Formats: sequence, C-alpha cells, structure tokens
Amino acid sequence: MKKITINALGLILVVLAILWAFNVQRLFGFNLYKGQYLYVLIALATLMVFISQPLIRSQPRLSLLVDLPLAALGCLAALYIAFDFETLLDQANLYDFHLSGQVLSVIVIGALIEGVRRAAGLSLAIIIAVSIALAVFSAELPEALAGRSFRLDSFLYKMAYLDGNILGAPLATVGSVVITFVLMGSVLLATGGGQFFSNISAALFGGARGGSAKIAVTASGLFGSISGSAVANVISTGMITIPMMRKAGYKGETAAGLEAVASTGGQLVPPVMGAAAFLMAVTVQVEYSAVVIAALVPAFLYYLALFLQIDLIAGRDGIRGLPPEERPNGREELRYGWLFIMPFVVLIAGLFVFAWRPEYAALVSTGALIVALYVFGVKGKRPGLKTWFEAIRDTGAAAVGIILIAAGAGIVIGALNTSGILFKITEAIIDIGDGNLILLLLLAAMICIVLGMGMPTVGVYALLSTLVAAPLVELGIDKMAAHLFVLYFGMMSLITPPVAIASFAAASLAQTPAMRTGFEATRLAWSAYVIPFVFVVNPALIFNGSAADIALAVVRATIGVWLVTACIVGYLGKPLGLTRRLAYLLLGALLLLPKAAYPESIALTSALFTLALGAAVLAAEHLVLNKKQVAL
Repeated sequence: MKKITINALGLILVVLAILWAFNVQRLFGFNLYKGQYLYVLIALATLMVFISQPLIRSQPRLSLLVDLPLAALGCLAALYIAFDFETLLDQANLYDFHLSGQVLSVIVIGALIEGVRRAAGLSLAIIIAVSIALAVFSAELPEALAGRSFRLDSFLYKMAYLDGNILGAPLATVGSVVITFVLMGSVLLATGGGQFFSNISAALFGGARGGSAKIAVTASGLFGSISGSAVANVISTGMITIPMMRKAGYKGETAAGLEAVASTGGQLVPPVMGAAAFLMAVTVQVEYSAVVIAALVPAFLYYLALFLQIDLIAGRDGIRGLPPEERPNGREELRYGWLFIMPFVVLIAGLFVFAWRPEYAALVSTGALIVALYVFGVKGKRPGLKTWFEAIRDTGAAAVGIILIAAGAGIVIGALNTSGILFKITEAIIDIGDGNLILLLLLAAMICIVLGMGMPTVGVYALLSTLVAAPLVELGIDKMAAHLFVLYFGMMSLITPPVAIASFAAASLAQTPAMRTGFEATRLAWSAYVIPFVFVVNPALIFNGSAADIALAVVRATIGVWLVTACIVGYLGKPLGLTRRLAYLLLGALLLLPKAAYPESIALTSALFTLALGAAVLAAEHLVLNKKQVAL
C-alpha cells in the first residue's frame, strides 16, 4: 500500500511538472500564481518523504504513528497555502499579518527542515535551522555579524509567501526546469540508454591500454551528466566498472577513486550538468546556453587530465586493453543505439538553434526518444508499460529530494538576506582576503568544500552561489567565472575527505579503506582543484575574450594539463626521474598561468615561448615512445 501511494504521488508530481512546462493551465484559462504550483509540489514532496523515509527506520510500522500525522500536517498546510495563496500574498504585501498565516508558515518551515533531514541528511537541515536562528536573533549578534532587527510576524510572512525565500530561484528552477530533465534522464536509463553508453564506451576505448578504466570514465561521465547524482552514479556503474578495472590490474583504491571522480565530474559536463546549470543561468541572469558554453573547456580539461592519468598509469604499470572477445561491436551498438544519442541532438538544437525554453527542449527531446523507440525499437524490442512506470517512479523519487533541498536553500538565502547577515558575511570574507585575489580564492574554495560536505548538487550550488560567489563578484571577478568556481569546489566536496560521500560509496564497492580511497580520488582529480583558479584569472578559458586569446589559452592549458599529469604519474613515454618531474611541473604551471601573469612588455612572447617549449617536450617524448614500440 505504501509503495502504491508513493508511486501515485510521484506520478501526480511528474504530470504536474509536464503540464506546467507546457503552460497547459493558461490554455484552459486558469491564471495560477507560480507560488500556487510550487506549494503543490512542496505538499506532494512532503507527503512522499515522510511516508518513504520513516523516522524510526528499524520500526517502520511503529514510525507511521508519527510519520502520518506529520505528513498530513505538512501536506495540508502547503495545500491550504496554495489554495488561499492570493489572500496570503496580499496580506504579506500590505503588512496585514494574521495569526493563521504565521502558523501556516511555521508548519511549512518545520516540515521542510525535517523533510530535508530525511531526504538529504542532517547537515543541510542544521544549516537551515541555524540560518533562521541567526536571522531571528541577528540584532543580538556581535557587531561584526549583527544584522537589522525586524518583527517575527513579518519574517514568517516573508519566508513563506514572498519571492526570494521558500519561493526563490532554486525552487522555481526545480519546478519549471529540473524535473523535466530528471524525467529525460530517467527515460534514457529505463529504456537502456545507460547500457548503451557503457557498451559504446567499451567499443571505443576497450582495446586501448588501460581500456577498462577508459570505459569506466567515459560511461560514468555520460551517465553522471544525466543522472544528477554522483553517489547514484557510483553505485550503478561502479558495480560493473570497479571489478573490471581491478581485474585489468589497477589498484583497488585507484579503481574506486577513478569511478568516484568520473561520476562526480559528469555533473560538470554540458549540456545537462546534473541540473545545477539551470539554477546557475537564473542566478547569473544569462541564457542557459551561455552557461553551457562557459563550462565546455573546464569540463574538457577535467576529463583530459583523468584520461591522461589512466593512460600513463597503464603505460607505467603495463596494463593492457580488453581482449577482442570482451569488447562490444561498435557498429552493432550504433546500429541500434543511435536512438539514445538522438535526444541530445534534439536538445542541443532546441537550445541553441531554436532558442526553446530549457524545460520545453527537454520534454520535446524525451518525446522524440519515446516516438523513436516505438517506431524503430532497440534490437527488436519496444518498451512496455513497466518501463514507463519505472521511469516516472524514478523521476518522482528523485524530484522529492530536489524539491525539498531547493525550498530549504531558499530559506537559507532569504533568512540571511532579510537579516542583513549575508552582507556582513560577504564583507568579512572580503576583509579576510584583504584585496589578495589568491588568498580570497583559497578561502572561498575551502568554504565551498566544507559547506558542500554531504549535500546534493542542487543544494550545494544554491547555498554557495549566495554565500561565496557574491564576495568574489564584489571584488570584480567575472560573474560567470565566480559561479563556476563555487560549483566546481562544491562538487569536489563529494570526493574530498573527510566527508567524501562519492569516494566512500566507491570504496564500499571496491572494499578498500574509505579515507585512502578519498585521498586517491583527490589526487586523481587534481585538475578540478586547479582549473577553477585558472579560469578565474584567465576568463578566456570560459570563452570570455577575443578568438585569439581563447585559442591560445585553450592550447596552452591543454599542454599544461598534460605535463602536470605526467609529473604526478611519473611517466611520459618512459619513467621520469625527480628532476624531470619537477621540470614538467614548472613548465606545466607556466603554461596554465594566463598571459597577464607575465610582465606586460613580454607577455605574448613569453606565452608563445612556453607553449612552444611544452609542445616540443611532448613531441620529443612521443618520438621516444614510438621508437621503443618499433624496437619491440
């Protein structure tokens, strides 16, 4: 009965999101407030999380005695607000505060905090509660953080009924865009898209040295982009890829670390980017396509460094590719699996050629896939009702957590803004940085990793975009670069000890020590800790600059990443001694530095010289390797 109820509620939630994306309510003459729709989503998500995540997990039936009343209270309060939203909104705007409106606000906020705790863990729930406490008692705080005083009734009305709080950009973006992309990902996975990406990765890279790890990275990166959850990605793909890598000869912690890093990086890969990109577009106030373009080169450098490490470790340790009999036939896979590539083509065309709204593009892409599956089939099979049931069920289950997290993040942003504490935090971070850009960036990176620990993608970005990106922009850093910076370091909290949930999930599959795996993942993901600093000081890497500057920056960064990776692995065609490794590290660092870092009079000359030197080193090592292979 419980499963049926949850599945039915999930179906309603998904259908509502689809109808809202197509503006069906307007076609039938219903002029609904966006807040009404969002509160219906909150009501459904609250009901689902209280039923599906019992308070007493060891005694789920006993727990229902507590869970059902709480679920009913939170759900009914949210539905009442949706029903009487216009009245409550007018009261908030006219400062006509009623006790009933305040009680509804308290119930909804309390239900959201508990719902977030159950769906996303204790850390975000504590942050929400602390932010409310700080706002309420802001006038009593020490002078360095003291905010302005305000009436409690005003605060409660503002939190619940006005834009920028519970009904802020995070929840609005989830309600209008993110759910449709989660649906697209769920349909792809339910109909065999995940298996296709794994098979085509094996066909493309399986025969190369270190082929097993290259398969894992490619499949996990593709899967991670559409799944939006690093941990779910690790568990689903890692069950196959980690044993495969270990069998090929990779150490256990290296195999687990590679899976964790590849799965996490999928959320940084355009065009989907695990849904955080849509929230970023709204926050930065740019078209979604601008976020996609800006993220291209950093994502390329991230996976380039990972692929190079795989290849160089395989060359150093003699790890060969998969034998032919264990590799799928690429042509055969494409013959049937091109259907799973098609929705991405439609999505990109819709976003960049036809300028469709992201949610509309996602639904059209999903519809195109469904039609193609019925017309052509996959290996003679067509999806049945069970497949669509699984896709909608998975979408609803994933959407619950995202909705609650987004609403909770809106509370944090609204509470800190209302009290003025956010301005004081921004001021304090800038003062600590004291005008030193590198010091400020290091401080911001550490804050992002600490605040992001144990939190899902959307919650991480929603929180950090307000608390950390704002001070960076205040200092004159490019707005897009600042927001990408916090997104990258927020994601790195998933693989960085001490709370590296993606690394720990991979370690459990590989049966390796959790902390050792976390540190190995951190080493493998070195580029993700460096590249954000590089594109902040050199915005050409996010396509902000002239064509010549962009081309020079991309080529220099590519060779720089190659050389630094060779230094870390200690191999480039042959084992590298300490002197050579240090030389490659220095040359790679010089290539990663922007042209502006050199003396103005010789900036271009120095940049071109280091580029030529780096290219010459790589060419020389390539010749050495080729000669060895010929001799063998």
